[in-house]
Amino acid sequence: MPKIALAALNSELYKQAHSMELTLSMYLERLDPSTDGTKLDAFERLMKEAQILTKDIPSKNIFSSKVEAFYRTEENKVLFPEYIARTLVQSMTEFPIYQYLVAKRTPIDSNVYKASYLDLNDASNKKATEMKRVTEAADLPVAKLKLGESAITLYKYGRAIEASYEALRRMSIDLFNIHINRIGVDAADNKIAEILSVIKDGDGNSNAAPIVKSSVLDSSAGSAVTKSAWIKFLLKFYPYGCDTVVANEDGLLQVLEVLYPKSQVAGKMDELLAGGLNVKTTLPQNLVSNVTLLYSPKIEKINNKEAIYGLNRGNTIEEIFELGSTISEADKFIKNQTQLLTVSENSGFRKIFKDTSKIMTIE
Repeated sequence: MPKIALAALNSELYKQAHSMELTLSMYLERLDPSTDGTKLDAFERLMKEAQILTKDIPSKNIFSSKVEAFYRTEENKVLFPEYIARTLVQSMTEFPIYQYLVAKRTPIDSNVYKASYLDLNDASNKKATEMKRVTEAADLPVAKLKLGESAITLYKYGRAIEASYEALRRMSIDLFNIHINRIGVDAADNKIAEILSVIKDGDGNSNAAPIVKSSVLDSSAGSAVTKSAWIKFLLKFYPYGCDTVVANEDGLLQVLEVLYPKSQVAGKMDELLAGGLNVKTTLPQNLVSNVTLLYSPKIEKINNKEAIYGLNRGNTIEEIFELGSTISEADKFIKNQTQLLTVSENSGFRKIFKDTSKIMTIE
């Protein structure tokens, strides 16, 4: 497949990419694959060819281009929507708590999505799944992969920027990045609320997280987390393991008081607030190890009781995003020279497996 040059860029490339369920960056990589060891991907190589600098390097007396660099030629204009999308997505996916909660991002070419779910315990297959061993010539238990009953809801995350066309063009790209990053962080924070809601209540396909009381795990617990309740909660994730725990300030303080002497709790809380905290509770078989504790003020009480969310990070949450949901609005801004630039993404969340998330209420 021939390499693509800047002169060959046109807005039709977006349509071609989306018809193949690819972002423009992915499509360009197919047209011009990056070789091992190269520092730039296909999109970045086109940005370099267009002589668009996106970052200041003060130590070398180099400063980023103005946004108007994207308007020099028709080919440069094609790069602008994808640049916004890449900048927005990077700031969202690098949001500290987001990267610990989302296992996978999947592009789709519409705003409706029905996910497939693996049913390991289908009612019609119950006897087979109860078998400890399969004898010779006997049928293996069947795990059914089927579409969910409810479609995943996609929401728009982002902001509309009201600015004169001329004012935006004269802004440096590095300063423009700061504004997009702020929108991305705000959008990611909004996404966290939706992720936590999907963990707790499910995605509409009968997969809400089971809720267990700390007092059931340890009858002596009362209204506090004990070491026994903590260990038993983590063991509820057998055989997958729980590697991520999210709670609000009060819930995390209780967990920290179980894991650390009181003299260390305040310092550990500071560390946790700064970006998560890795803790170890070592058991035989590596059933429980390297649990990341995360803080989120969006964890709400359940039945007026503090709640602690647990999950297996790699098997719980998938984000589905609509291809072109960021691109189309930016494209309108460029072509029509409007005063409203929409920086957003249409996305939703679903559970990959039902049994890889659980909630402990402290009561």
